Amino acid sequence: MTIINNADYRPLVALAPVLGLAVYCVSHVITARIIRGRSPYPALAIGASAGLAVTIVITLAACSRGGASFIDTLALVVLNTVASLAFAFGYFNFVNLTVASLRIRILEELADAGGRLPRATLLDRYGTASVADLRLERLVGGGHLVERNGRLHTGRLQFLVVARIFDGLRWLIFGPAYAAALRRPPQSATEIPPHHDDATTT
Repeated sequence: MTIINNADYRPLVALAPVLGLAVYCVSHVITARIIRGRSPYPALAIGASAGLAVTIVITLAACSRGGASFIDTLALVVLNTVASLAFAFGYFNFVNLTVASLRIRILEELADAGGRLPRATLLDRYGTASVADLRLERLVGGGHLVERNGRLHTGRLQFLVVARIFDGLRWLIFGPAYAAALRRPPQSATEIPPHHDDATTT
């Protein structure tokens, strides 16, 4: 079955998701400079939409100029849409790593402070309690958790749905034992068995 009669347009079809990714990156940078907010996600969403639109338009134009049939055009559009979304997901995770990574944030704080900060200051800002409080505050602020009478209740389900998707992927890739181990609650200090130094054990 001939996909595109004119072979000159096949490379353009293949490159459409890559060009869409380039548009995504440029659109994200420009939009992030225009939207001066604390959250980076609106700019990422706008960039992803622009990249996906460019991918689809390029694919349709190439198929039209190449004389592809309706079925071939539809199949190539779907294929490039999936590829574009995969590229967008990878770029999103790359950007989100720089936003959400605790290690990167600590290094940025050290750089802004001239390369030196007391350990106590970092522990006060990024200790377990402070990080948990900050994340809970963000979840409540975003409506993902709702506080009523001093108790937290489930709000919006977007994060939960995403978490369940990743749980399913972990179960599929690594097996049920690995996925179940990740879902176990962390041990408290009283539940952790005492550690014995190798040098003192007999």
